[in-house]
Amino acid sequence: MTTLWLTTCRTWSNLPDNLTLLVQQLEEQGVKVIVAPWQDWQQADWVLPLCAWDYASHSHAFRAWLMRLAEKGTGVFNPLELVRWNMSKDYLLDLAKVVEVIPTIVLDAPNPEAFLALIHQKSWSEVVLKPLIGQSGKAVTKWHAMQQTALPDFSCYSSGLIVQPYIQEIEQYGETSMVFFNGKFSHAVKRQPPVGEWRANSAYGVEVFAITPSAVALASANQVLQSLPVMPMYARVDGTDILEQGHFLLNELEVIEPALYLHTATEATAQFVQAILNKIRKG
Repeated sequence: MTTLWLTTCRTWSNLPDNLTLLVQQLEEQGVKVIVAPWQDWQQADWVLPLCAWDYASHSHAFRAWLMRLAEKGTGVFNPLELVRWNMSKDYLLDLAKVVEVIPTIVLDAPNPEAFLALIHQKSWSEVVLKPLIGQSGKAVTKWHAMQQTALPDFSCYSSGLIVQPYIQEIEQYGETSMVFFNGKFSHAVKRQPPVGEWRANSAYGVEVFAITPSAVALASANQVLQSLPVMPMYARVDGTDILEQGHFLLNELEVIEPALYLHTATEATAQFVQAILNKIRKG
């Protein structure tokens, strides 16, 4: 019997309810599913790190864990080289060569002088700061150039810092998230922040509902996936669909531990199960 380790994490050790059906359907197909934090080693044929929601806080340990999986020959969804690349948000610089991405600058050693020099150079009046390795909106903040007496706390960005201009349209249009299995579009949701909020994340009261993405958004997402050196078995492509201007602004590609919103589409869980089974059978 094939064993699949569906990782949670020590910070949030329980599997979310919307993945219960996934586990049930996999076990009905003869796959033994082990649910345990990635930090607690399990013997398994395959690993699905879908709920490793604290890896950014333990990035060195997570990389060591990935190396151990490789050494033991354990199968991983997605490919290890893609996972390692996707951990650090400077991957956006690579994708900016392919599609329209929110302008992104990386500061490997952030400090007040380097930050203010960047703001002056770009003439950005309002910016968003994110950890280079980060999850769940943690330490994501907005800063206005007129508030120079209240500089960000750069100690929050020990992994590095990315700086982006604030995109006002996110408040109006929210964020479009498109889910793909083996490069094939499955379903999409809109993540709409509440009034007065701009972070499209569950920690900030975002509303999530199923949508049909625009043709522009879907085409952009497909371009992103086709540009990768290897096609991920599962992926979520996020961005702002600025409908009035007819273009899609990429914000993130997630191939490690994205919320896949399987509960928002009738066939999504079955499609994901089939994609997993196909990968296992191919070895």
